[in-house]
Amino acid sequence: MQETVAARNLRTAERFLVSPPLAAKYGGAPVAVCDLSEKGARFRHEQPLETGAKALLQLEVEGRAQPLTIEGVVVWTQPEGTRFVSGVRMYGSQELMTALLAQLQTSRRAKRVEELRSTDRFAVAPPLIGMWGEQAVLIEDLSARGARIEVANEPLRGDSGELRFRVPESSLKLEVAGQVAWTAVKAVGAATSFRAGLFINEKPEQLRLAIGRLCDTGRAALDTQSLRLKLKIIRARARNLAAAQPHAESFGIPAEQYLLIQGVREELRLNAEEAMYWYRRARMIINDPATRAAAPPIASHPDALAVWEYLDRSVDPSIVGRAFELP
Repeated sequence: MQETVAARNLRTAERFLVSPPLAAKYGGAPVAVCDLSEKGARFRHEQPLETGAKALLQLEVEGRAQPLTIEGVVVWTQPEGTRFVSGVRMYGSQELMTALLAQLQTSRRAKRVEELRSTDRFAVAPPLIGMWGEQAVLIEDLSARGARIEVANEPLRGDSGELRFRVPESSLKLEVAGQVAWTAVKAVGAATSFRAGLFINEKPEQLRLAIGRLCDTGRAALDTQSLRLKLKIIRARARNLAAAQPHAESFGIPAEQYLLIQGVREELRLNAEEAMYWYRRARMIINDPATRAAAPPIASHPDALAVWEYLDRSVDPSIVGRAFELP
């Protein structure tokens, strides 16, 4: 139960983009905080950090004589060009974080991102041609609750409209009402263009159906960057909680791997369109002779195969099978 709550918290805490980024220090090293939520922060930095590294995040906030200090732990980190970007789980009080976010919004330093990452994104390649209101757009990714579009004229954040598009190689046509959650410049020059994130709060089943059709025809795939970051969070959580799960060892399953498998199962339970993607993939490989030879303990178990594939086959299939047998 503790892990389920933690998973929901990491995924659904409302995020705010900070512009320009806040100057801060993490463990004494300078960082630039580019987004915040009540549960965590994302920042860019010059030197690499280790996942799981605990330190104090000191934020330089206008109107405060002293930096705001909050304890944090790195849950993921990755290179970004010549620099790095990391996500930190923060342990400040909710009252403190609410007051900080309210101050940043009042001073127009923070913009709310209304797509809460409660559903997974699927990258569409090449992008779909669609319409946002009366303007032609390219749809770069989709989820059951939103879309990212490329558009020639920048829409206003908060604008409402209708997103319309057809799914290639099918008779499926979608018309869904949405709202602009964020905008950003994509390209500057002779052909200036913009990106916008749309929050969609209707017809999730139709969007899931569209995503499924696009995946079947090879036009869409689960966003790999989003998946890598999510796996890092699940792995970090499994390491942190392993000491509290000794019973798994008696069944021949390392506690960390047991929690990793259960974390992925919970992730698929909470995200219908992501589960659809992995179960479809499992059904495709279940009759593959090479897969049956590589994973005989779970060769006929689509749920276990989906988890094994999600983990990029990094866990022994016999361990996955035993984890599914445990109560």
